[in-house]
Amino acid sequence: MSSCKQKESIDSELFIGRYRIIDQLVPYPYLIKEKKDSIYLLNHNGDTIDKIKEKGIDSNKEIQFKNKKLKVLKKQDDNFFAFDLIDTTNFRLYKNGQPIAKYGARFEKIKASKKLNIQKIKEEIKDIIWKYEVIEDENSNPNKDLKIRQVLSFENDSLTIVTNYYYKNSKTYSEFEKKAYQIFQIDNASFLSLQKEDDNPQPIFQIKSFDPETIELIDFSSRDIKDISFVKDQISQEDFKELVMNTSQYSNCFDGYQGEYYFGNNVTFKKGNEFILDHVNDNIPEIQLKSGYIIVHFNINCSGDIGRFGLIQMNREFKEASYSREIIKHLINKVSELKDFPSSYSRKNWLNYKDVHAFLMFKIDEGKIVDICP
Repeated sequence: MSSCKQKESIDSELFIGRYRIIDQLVPYPYLIKEKKDSIYLLNHNGDTIDKIKEKGIDSNKEIQFKNKKLKVLKKQDDNFFAFDLIDTTNFRLYKNGQPIAKYGARFEKIKASKKLNIQKIKEEIKDIIWKYEVIEDENSNPNKDLKIRQVLSFENDSLTIVTNYYYKNSKTYSEFEKKAYQIFQIDNASFLSLQKEDDNPQPIFQIKSFDPETIELIDFSSRDIKDISFVKDQISQEDFKELVMNTSQYSNCFDGYQGEYYFGNNVTFKKGNEFILDHVNDNIPEIQLKSGYIIVHFNINCSGDIGRFGLIQMNREFKEASYSREIIKHLINKVSELKDFPSSYSRKNWLNYKDVHAFLMFKIDEGKIVDICP
């Protein structure tokens, strides 16, 4: 008898939508399943929304679903780019009707994996509070000096995420948001998808492994695919609820891309920099480093709310510097209290954003904040 085992035949391949628009990385929450004579289109719940009789995905081929006509721009062994010829809102064409390649959506082949017990994951994930040391990427605001950690709680139909910002191991600021979520399985592959409104697409993560201590995920939403881990936290459900009650709420209106404050509507603070200067100097702690710059980065969403902080510190020679915990906490919290930024939204020249990235650079001279820009 031969000792060789027959290789298991693979009759389908699964591709996950990573993002569209190469320089904006807007999540593209679809999956495509390719079988020998059929191609399936699946949504962020893992449901089949269309199926066509078609053999293979190849470069320059058009895949005609009912509501999507995907032109494959570049097919490789493990990925391909596709352009939706029907969706002219999100996929831009040249004047001659040809696709602009950078607006295409990138798909990645899902690697073979061990089949997980999806029902067990759905049940046990809700019994545990999880924590995540955030790995920043192109979607993050500029930040050198804050450590960002999240605490997560899954309920039956929603996920609550508390984002904590730490400076020198001290919690400086917190914010929270809620998202819907879905856990589903296609063939042997398991997925966690996050969901908001239809016009605010969220990423789909592949679940590599799950146990009561750790969830290992694959994040496809940035240029470099990365492994991330949710680890069991020690706080109780009651403590988590109290944490949320004492935390401000913030959410981007469109998570895929933030414009810059000087784009479109030129989102600047209505009361001016003199007001900000007086506001941050009110009850300010002593500044021991007598000269330099503190730059607080943040987003302004479509309602004029502030969140998603970053921090960069420099001396007068623009080299790295380090201020006290007290002054950094004071400045970030004072900035978070500014409520007179105008709401932001633009589709001008295909910028297509609802939130903006902004910053305030505080100039310090003789131990006092003396100026702000921009």
